Amino acid sequence: MTVETTLTRDLFIRLSIMRHIQRKTFYFWAIVCAVLTAFAIVQGPMLLLYAAWLPFGLYLAAGIFLAVQGSMNQNQPHFLPTRYEFNSSGVSVSTEQGHSQLGWEHFSGWKKMAHCYVLFLTAGPILAIPQKAIAPAQTGKFEGLLNKHLQQQG
Repeated sequence: MTVETTLTRDLFIRLSIMRHIQRKTFYFWAIVCAVLTAFAIVQGPMLLLYAAWLPFGLYLAAGIFLAVQGSMNQNQPHFLPTRYEFNSSGVSVSTEQGHSQLGWEHFSGWKKMAHCYVLFLTAGPILAIPQKAIAPAQTGKFEGLLNKHLQQQG
């Protein structure tokens, strides 16, 4: 199956922010913030709210800033027209800058996020394919192909 698409700036920002708030670091700061907020409200000085919300707010702001900054350079490979060829051995990814072949063993799973099919590479990066790039008649076939080779995540 072949899919030709381009990732938009809007989708890039949404995916970046969603991935940012799904990291373990986000949950750590959220728990610290919740505990310190509860303690400050119940019996501690209200000054603890600054200690709770400042690092958490900075973490969120940094994620948003980095997502927007990363979307500014339109010459990034993820903004170029890309051709994905899915077959029994893996995924072939081609842009005007180059070509690479990824075997299914290089992927850890997939899921739908922010109107995209997101394929997770074991090394950390992702391949994001906008759902609108898949014809409605081909959606079942495409998801079946992904399910055959990869495990769907949450």
